[in-house]
Amino acid sequence: MADFDFSTLNSSDLEKLVGDLLNAKHRALGDHIEFKTFKDGKDKGIDLLYSTKDSEYEIVGQVKHYYRSGYKALATHLKKTEAEKVNRLRPKKYLFATSVDLSVANTEEIRDIFHPYLNSADILGKAQINAP
Repeated sequence: MADFDFSTLNSSDLEKLVGDLLNAKHRALGDHIEFKTFKDGKDKGIDLLYSTKDSEYEIVGQVKHYYRSGYKALATHLKKTEAEKVNRLRPKKYLFATSVDLSVANTEEIRDIFHPYLNSADILGKAQINAP
């Protein structure tokens, strides 16, 4: 299995990569889910978005590129900034991806920060992004 650290990508490129990977996964599963990505800038906590006619925020995804800063800085940012954005959006489902390697404890902490909008399976760390 490849072990890319994504250090050559900027944040926008990582968002597009994760969006492309998720779109390919859903196509392979026969789902009709296609995530939109957006330009750089203030994003209201939305890097990836899947909407339906019944739900503007059916699935919202956030991608954080904290490979240099590490998990502690990432967790602090999620608690101080991103959790409030997700609570305002109230998506039916939330996805979170990061270029940081995550432990089981890290994954559980992220799950708890964004409760009730995601579960551990909806959190992608470096290893999951690298997975075939």
